[in-house]
Amino acid sequence: MAERAVNTIRLAQTNETIRILLRDFEENASDWLWETGPAGEIKHVSARFAEVARQPVDAIRGDLLGFMSGQDRTLRVSRDSAGDPFEPLRRRMQARKAFRDMVVPVNTAGERRWWSMTGKPVEDLNGNFLGYRGVGSDVTAMHRSRERIAYLARHDTLTDLANRTEFNAALSRLLTEETKLGAALLCLDLDQFKAVNDSYGHALGDSVLRAVAHRIRGVIREGDVAARLGGDEFSIVLPSDDEFEATAVAERVIDRVSRPYKFEGVTVEIGVSIGIALAPRDGRTTEELYRNADLALYRAKDSGRGTWRLFDRTMDRHLEDRRGLQRDIKRALRDGQLFVEYQPVIALATRRIVGLEALVRWDHPERGIISPGDFIDIAERVGLVGAVTAYVLAESVSFAATLPPGIAIAVNLSPLHLRDAWLVDQLSAIIEAGGIGAGRIEFEVTESAVLETEGRTLDNLHRLRALGCRIAIDDFGTGYSSLATLRRFPFDRLKIDRSFISNLERSDSDAPIVKAMIDLGQTLGLRVTAEGVETEHHAAILAIYQCDDCQGFLFSPPVRREQIVELFATGHTVTGMAVACDRR
Repeated sequence: MAERAVNTIRLAQTNETIRILLRDFEENASDWLWETGPAGEIKHVSARFAEVARQPVDAIRGDLLGFMSGQDRTLRVSRDSAGDPFEPLRRRMQARKAFRDMVVPVNTAGERRWWSMTGKPVEDLNGNFLGYRGVGSDVTAMHRSRERIAYLARHDTLTDLANRTEFNAALSRLLTEETKLGAALLCLDLDQFKAVNDSYGHALGDSVLRAVAHRIRGVIREGDVAARLGGDEFSIVLPSDDEFEATAVAERVIDRVSRPYKFEGVTVEIGVSIGIALAPRDGRTTEELYRNADLALYRAKDSGRGTWRLFDRTMDRHLEDRRGLQRDIKRALRDGQLFVEYQPVIALATRRIVGLEALVRWDHPERGIISPGDFIDIAERVGLVGAVTAYVLAESVSFAATLPPGIAIAVNLSPLHLRDAWLVDQLSAIIEAGGIGAGRIEFEVTESAVLETEGRTLDNLHRLRALGCRIAIDDFGTGYSSLATLRRFPFDRLKIDRSFISNLERSDSDAPIVKAMIDLGQTLGLRVTAEGVETEHHAAILAIYQCDDCQGFLFSPPVRREQIVELFATGHTVTGMAVACDRR
């Protein structure tokens, strides 16, 4: 009896110690204790439990799962339980099994929170089930952080559109779904964005990209997925292979994206080109669709930009044709298939030849003469544009050595080649080997090429000018920041694009623009050349505007070296127009 009494006292002391420890835990820990009866009813509501639940202690009653979900629920398993976040926990409690760190959503005071629940079933000495006891923890911050990390893993951080990974997953799902709805892939590329980025800086460029993403979200439909794949490349996938739907979305995107953007007093205008491929017609895999949509995009940009094109098999044949040229261009350089033609530059006041422009041609053994517009970009893609430029410059330097000292030869520089760190060393070595003064060579750079190049371009142009070479800005008027371009770069000549000259007789708007460009160039101390002069009327108008030089079919088309020599010997152009040769 004494021993029993001692044990009873010790048990009471132990229970009191446990109660003290539990009370201390509930008062100081961020977690809380919870307890239910055999039917799942809540028992023993602690102050910490009530604080986390944001309700008075006496308001927390009834079924535990029902309380957490914010509605009357029972532990009975519902047949329609798909997607129920409480179902895993309900199954464990119904089976009277222990569980640990099961995260469930909880509605507390109208706010969605997340609790982590750990519990174990409790039985008496006879094995009768008494309910559950456990520990709860509010893990809302951790859950939201994980959700944010998961969101960022699937979305572009700048625009909040889907990223490439998420977009590819959405496209793959559409291609494998049993609904057989098909899919439409739209590949978007912003026009003139790089020029805007270079002119105004990356901060404004990022603002433009965010604005573009916002406009794209505003025109796509529920179920469509838009993504930014990187840079200024966007894509949209539609859950339908209907051609009309795809082109209608493309029209809306072009219309919305092409409207002006205003940022703190700066107005920016860009465009967008779109290539469209339909599944399964144009491909049954993501790789096929991307490839064909890119081909259609290339055709859209080649058609003048700001438009869309659907993929067709002729584009595939066009790609194979270009691949054939890629293979052949190496052989062309090796086997001497390239040659140079020269077009005279005429002083308008005296009709004398003051210079020549070197234009490369390709005499393909199977395709005949190929113009530079059809193969220079291919040479850029395969890394041979530098070799082509070196060939043209070597030919020009060699020819210039045989001409009167006052005649300079202009050579076009590729925008890609302009970024080459070895550009100046390569070109200066060719000029020095030719034995002529560097002032006999003029390098032409398009305005758009200057705007789309990197910082090394400016350094290379300054270094070429330091050698004594002259620099001309070609196709002037077709870029997007002409005044800023003229101020930043060391140009000697301004060449007005032929598109303005061709309409000089018929357009009332082009004539004042041409005059303004001539006045601008001469005010800045540049010699002004008008390209594409084809009629005497063109020449007469330009003479009135006091344009310095002209170039065009009125005087001579591009001709071979031998014909230029004959031209200097006879004083006549190929077309028979009498032209005196300036031998100064």
